[in-house]
Amino acid sequence: MTHKFVQLRLLDFIILFSLALIWGSAFGAIKIAVEMTGPLSLVAVRTFIGCAALLLFLSLTGGLKIDFGQLPYRRLLAISLIGTALPFFLISWAEQFVDSAVAGLLNGAGPLVAVLGGHFVTRDELLTRGKLLGVLVGLCGMVILLRDGLSVIGSASVWGQLALILAFGCYASGNLMVRGQRVLSAMQLACFSLGISTLVIIPLALWLETPEPMGWSLPVWAALLWLSLVSTALGFTLRYILIARAGAGFTANVGFLIPVVAVLIGYFVLGEEVTALTIFAMLVILLSLFITKQAGVRLGSRNV
Repeated sequence: MTHKFVQLRLLDFIILFSLALIWGSAFGAIKIAVEMTGPLSLVAVRTFIGCAALLLFLSLTGGLKIDFGQLPYRRLLAISLIGTALPFFLISWAEQFVDSAVAGLLNGAGPLVAVLGGHFVTRDELLTRGKLLGVLVGLCGMVILLRDGLSVIGSASVWGQLALILAFGCYASGNLMVRGQRVLSAMQLACFSLGISTLVIIPLALWLETPEPMGWSLPVWAALLWLSLVSTALGFTLRYILIARAGAGFTANVGFLIPVVAVLIGYFVLGEEVTALTIFAMLVILLSLFITKQAGVRLGSRNV
């Protein structure tokens, strides 16, 4: 029984690290595409292709057998608009003015919102001293990691930074809305969320940006396909699976890992220098994940 429990906890961390890799790479893809597509058009393509991919998979695997009379339509609309469409747009808009690396670093705003929000919104994610300690330790790691980049953030667009912080707060709020939803599977929920977002975003993109997809370059289309199929279709499915397994607070810790991913990509792919201080910051962030997860496990044990 203990061995099985350890395996389940290990799987939570594997999913979390996978999300960090998937979403950590998304900021660069957005930066490549948004200058040519525009933020609304980028989101429209991203949600449409992502939804189509999930819809095809669900149709082939029999996952479209849904009791539509039991669907929580108001919650689905809120999840789609607040947890998907709005943050997609805000991040894409902000990256016209802010570097993708800065966008990844500011992603650390999400975990604090999720843990604090979970205390007031849900009944099974109460704020404990252990959880709060984990978040504070993670924020300390973020500060250490940001030390060398503070001058870059200071010179970036203030409005872009505020849009990014709001976007990551929306993600955290969307995570909390998902908790307790039992009608749809993770993949069905991701498909519905992307589908509703597509229906809202496409008219806005056609009206405000009049996109010309035939004129987009091959690198732009490659970035869009990566965003749609990997960062969106696969990423959102894993996101909802992890929320159901480990909670919104633990899932939001991906915000602490994304900056680490950015540093590793810079070192192995771009040949950028990694200092001892950066390595120390990574260790602090990983420690915060362990503290937060352990606090959640202990609380769950007491409630059983």
